[in-house]
Amino acid sequence: MTTAIVEDVQHYLRQKDIPVFGMADARSLSRKAPEGFRPDELLPGAGTVLVTARPLPLSVFQTSRNNGIYSFYTAAFHTYYQMMNEAMNALCVMIEAAGHAALPVPAYSPLRFHGGEPRGLISLKHAAVEAGLGKMGKNTLLIHPDKGNILRLGGLITTLEWPDYGAPQELPRICPEKCDLCRRACPVGALSDKGIDIMKCMGNCIDHTLMPPGWNLRMLRAVVKRSRLLTRFMDQLTLSFFGNYGVSCFACLKACPHFPGNRP
Repeated sequence: MTTAIVEDVQHYLRQKDIPVFGMADARSLSRKAPEGFRPDELLPGAGTVLVTARPLPLSVFQTSRNNGIYSFYTAAFHTYYQMMNEAMNALCVMIEAAGHAALPVPAYSPLRFHGGEPRGLISLKHAAVEAGLGKMGKNTLLIHPDKGNILRLGGLITTLEWPDYGAPQELPRICPEKCDLCRRACPVGALSDKGIDIMKCMGNCIDHTLMPPGWNLRMLRAVVKRSRLLTRFMDQLTLSFFGNYGVSCFACLKACPHFPGNRP
């Protein structure tokens, strides 16, 4: 029975033209994730996190801004998030019909605040790394060895123990040690040796009527980080805020050698 449902899941993903997928050990992710963002907290008995990914059309990165945002890119990734959510919901129904609990993970919104910063309900990027689908680049984007850095992710948590997914494949070094193209490309200096300053990045690249001024976001992070009440308020705010927004910068993504448009 388990083998049959696994084959059904794989067949469904191929039918939906979702070419990249892998399985991560939910227990391993739960050990590494902060409290509140662990797969086994969201679904008791979680055994596997299924991660799926699909590359965006390369052309949406080549268009110019329209009214300050990259309209075609924005429309494409919102469409992809909806596509992933629909696929994961359908797969969960399929897995549950086979006798296993399954929980679809929102591809993006809603988010929760942790340490004053917004995060997904679980980190699909970290799950993708755990599943052997790629590695995290210096710009904190997931980089797939073949598809590059233009993937959009979906996922689900299930009590189904995926047979023989074993250890993830060992991938070669993704970012050359001395490469700093993404850091130099960032117009606000959000990238450093320590990683990414999320609030700096958001203040520059996200456009929304509810978005505070960029200069105010780092102060907002410090205030929210110290207050449970404000953290809960920001959790609620993201329900409308991150459901639909515009993007005005992806400079670090396009500067990366793993951007498919930069490859020979």
